Amino acid sequence: MLPPGIVVVTGASSGIGRELVTLLLDSGREVVGLARRADTAGQGDPPDVPYARISADLSSADGIAHGLEHIHRVVAGRPVAALVNSAGAVTPVGALARQSSETILGALCLMAVAPARLAAGVAELMPEGARILNLSTRSAQETFPGLGLYCMSKHALRSVTRSLQVELAPRIAVTELIPGEVDTAMQADLRGPEPASFAMAEFFRDNRTNLIPVALAAHFCHWVLTQTSQQQFADGTPWYIYDQQTQRQWLPPGTAFHYPAPD
Repeated sequence: MLPPGIVVVTGASSGIGRELVTLLLDSGREVVGLARRADTAGQGDPPDVPYARISADLSSADGIAHGLEHIHRVVAGRPVAALVNSAGAVTPVGALARQSSETILGALCLMAVAPARLAAGVAELMPEGARILNLSTRSAQETFPGLGLYCMSKHALRSVTRSLQVELAPRIAVTELIPGEVDTAMQADLRGPEPASFAMAEFFRDNRTNLIPVALAAHFCHWVLTQTSQQQFADGTPWYIYDQQTQRQWLPPGTAFHYPAPD
């Protein structure tokens, strides 16, 4: 179970990150959310909700440093129970060889360097039993045509996770979670291009019926983060939403889960 303290969530303005922030607030947690545009994070929250929004572009070294500076200012020495690295971007799609150096560096910063630096920056504030959860993907283990930028960044995140597991154990538990194909704006980005420029666009258009609702994916993340034992949380195996045994532990009784495991 998660110890008392603040939860820091990146990618808090949309998708799974935003839904997870809501679940954490509803469960009584104080949350610090980072997003490129913090004014959109948690819109509609009442003013007394213990939620601090930080605007930080994690796709650059300066943005990461800015985010860390503001985290420390908001936290003010209090314990950080968890860090959730949810921020990510799948665009631009297309051949890796056609991406600029700036684009490649930005993707690596957002999805690998930022999780590493944020973990290093808040580790000193994390008590015994604190947790770091990195949202990953099948693209961290495979390579798909036209998604080289995203795949290489998520491969790097997987290595970051492994390194943090070795370096921060046993005081801080670190793991990765694969939420599956979730109905977020990233999926819309994958459906949009013309097949002539991105051959997998047709696949993503046909796959819309198999997408997992954002709220369901966020509940899975919340359950893994807050309800599992320390040994379960960091047993070395990525959490995978399609795992039939896992489903029985966190889905409400009677809930059907018809999404097939991917090939």
